[in-house]
Amino acid sequence: MESNRKVVLLASGVILLSFSFFEFLPAGPWLDASFSRGMSGLLGLSLLYLSWFEYVFKEAGVVPTIAKWEHPESSWRVVVAAGISVLGLSWVSGNTGVGDVLPEPTAMLLMLIGLLITYTGFYAYLVTNGPLKSEEE
Repeated sequence: MESNRKVVLLASGVILLSFSFFEFLPAGPWLDASFSRGMSGLLGLSLLYLSWFEYVFKEAGVVPTIAKWEHPESSWRVVVAAGISVLGLSWVSGNTGVGDVLPEPTAMLLMLIGLLITYTGFYAYLVTNGPLKSEEE
C-alpha cells in the first residue's frame, strides 16, 4: 500500500507539473490561465516532494529532521552540494535563453528550493560537527 502511494504521488506530481508547460488549462474563476498553470505546477512540485520524502525516509511526512538521516555527519556535504547545484540551475533558468522555454517564475522557485536545501545541509553540519553539536555525546 505504501509503495503504491509513492507511485501515485509521483505520477500525479509529474502530470500536474507538466501542465505548467502547456497553455491548455482553463482560466478558472480568476480569469487568468497563467494562474491555473502556476497552481498546477506548485501542486505538482508539492506532490513530487512528498513522493521523494517517502522514498528516502520510508515514511509519510514533510519535515526531514536530522534524526531521520542515516549519517548526517557525513551526508551534509552532499546536501549542500545538491542545494548549490539547484541554485546554479536557478541562475541558468533566469539568466540564459533556457528561461524562455520555462514558465516565468521557474528561476525564483528553483532559488527558493536551492536555498532551503543548502540551509538544511548547513544546519546538519552545525548540529553534528559544528558549534551547535550536543555535548552529551
